[in-house]
Amino acid sequence: MPSAFFGLDIANTALSAAQVLMDVAGQNIANDATPGYSQQVANLVATPPYAQPDMGGLYTPQLGTGVEAQSVNRVRASYLDGLFRTTQSDESNYSTRSNYLQALQSVLNEPGSNGLTSTMNRFFSDYQTLSQNPQSSAARTVVQQDGEAIAAQIQQIYQGLQNVGQQAQNQATLDVQTVNSDLQQLANLNTTIAQAQAIGQQPNDLLDQRDNLLDSLSKLININVSTQTNTVGSYVTSQVTVTTPASGGAVTLVDGGQYGSATLTPASSGPQFTLSATDAVTGTSSAVAPTGGSIGAAYQLVNQDLNPTPSSGTSLMSEFNAAALNLVNGINNVQMQGVYPVYASGSTTPSSWSNGQAFFVTSSNTTGTLTASDIPGLEVNPAIQNDVNQITTTTQPNPALGDNSNAVAMADFGQSQNGPVQTYASFVSDMGASVDLSQNLQSTSDSLLSQITSQREQTAGVSINEQMTNLIQAQSMYTAAAKVAEAMDSSLQSLLSAIQP
Repeated sequence: MPSAFFGLDIANTALSAAQVLMDVAGQNIANDATPGYSQQVANLVATPPYAQPDMGGLYTPQLGTGVEAQSVNRVRASYLDGLFRTTQSDESNYSTRSNYLQALQSVLNEPGSNGLTSTMNRFFSDYQTLSQNPQSSAARTVVQQDGEAIAAQIQQIYQGLQNVGQQAQNQATLDVQTVNSDLQQLANLNTTIAQAQAIGQQPNDLLDQRDNLLDSLSKLININVSTQTNTVGSYVTSQVTVTTPASGGAVTLVDGGQYGSATLTPASSGPQFTLSATDAVTGTSSAVAPTGGSIGAAYQLVNQDLNPTPSSGTSLMSEFNAAALNLVNGINNVQMQGVYPVYASGSTTPSSWSNGQAFFVTSSNTTGTLTASDIPGLEVNPAIQNDVNQITTTTQPNPALGDNSNAVAMADFGQSQNGPVQTYASFVSDMGASVDLSQNLQSTSDSLLSQITSQREQTAGVSINEQMTNLIQAQSMYTAAAKVAEAMDSSLQSLLSAIQP
């Protein structure tokens, strides 16, 4: 037979369970605006029933003994977490890449009066004017000045592209430091969570912290996350394993309490860099070519878009170099095909004719055939700066002072098919296409991430209305249980009064 306090014990379990329900609802309401917080639910189960034997030794229907809050768990959908991190890695990559490419595009100042296209058109228009008066020193001076503007703009654009790449590399360096910090924290949380679970605790806040770190990590680099479980006594522990793709397979960044690291190594020249990762288990280092996250965007920009010598195909930097060299080497070629008059002191009649020298040179290369490495030091030939009469207008030495064949050839070169203006326009167009593509990909990934975030929030997020309903239900349960306890207490008082002498 149950004791006289049997009903009171049941009421007590109900009061305790209702108190847990109210505490959980209060915790959820308090953390409604806490980033990364997962709503919690109390799992109520009936306590083991009381069975009283009958005369035959069989068991009659069992009597319930009450209720208990067996556990307080987070509401979480692991498949949504995985989908969220993959999508967030893509979105971070596309948005960061879009920002970098827009920065590259802004360096060009195209279209507009301050762009290189406008300067080139003025330069070749200057030659058209010079062809109408081949002996004009003033017209040659204008040509020389706009030539200097071309050299300065090419250097400015080249350096601007390099600067954007350097900024991307600097940001990637900071991001790698954050990755390494996150990996260490993840490993430490793995250990702490497993220790708590091994003694029957439910470390919900620590689990939220771990998930938040995984979310943060996915914005920086593409990762794969899996959960490993282990049974310790009667309890189950869980730890996450984090990997990232690498050459020859995947590198394990976190495995239980072990963690690896990422290393960014800048190239000896230019903004290029290499990325490697040390395996948390084996300790071996492997090259990593990230395709996701902000680090992946920086890697693609500096190692592909701004690589002057890509392993295959072309890059934005190789296209710019080709357009710039097509311009300056083409101008040099036409200039060197002509001749210019040499005057004796005080004479207006040429004493001789000299072959034209290169229009654009560097301090170390005056041959007239420049390479990409010459672009940063590009300048108008100092000989031409000192004597604009060395700008050639004719291919006929004597007595062709009025001949304009070379000036016309230079003007025609500027607008020729596959000439410098068209070649540079093609580069500008490709740059614009890259920006448009990145913006479209960003818009698509933004929309997808927003949908997944909404689904995730519906599952793990806190609804104030729902929690208020839960709170009212728990309060009603507590009030009813208190009534039961009051009734049981009254009955016991009556019993005690009846048996008093």
